[in-house]
Amino acid sequence: MTGPAEQPALPSATEDTPEIPGWAEKSVRDIFAALPTRDTRIDAVRDAYLDCIAGAGRTEDLDMEHDRCRLRAMTTLDTDGLLPVDQLKDLDQRLAALEADITANL
Repeated sequence: MTGPAEQPALPSATEDTPEIPGWAEKSVRDIFAALPTRDTRIDAVRDAYLDCIAGAGRTEDLDMEHDRCRLRAMTTLDTDGLLPVDQLKDLDQRLAALEADITANL
């Protein structure tokens, strides 16, 4: 008979659930809310970006994964013509700075 110490540990729900710090999610939402352009498709890009960086929270090369998430968001916004170039550049810079903060604080 095996005792409690010999039982394999069951993974907790939090181990399997990717997440980003609450302050980072709020910052992403604030960055997107500050855009002068309002469109529900931009909200969808924001949500997809949040999902992407949350999923990257468990990877070894976090910076590369964040870059991939940001590139996908910028490409969607550009391809769909949702933001002018100057707003895209500003958004890209602000998200890159936030990603650096996330990496530094994990």
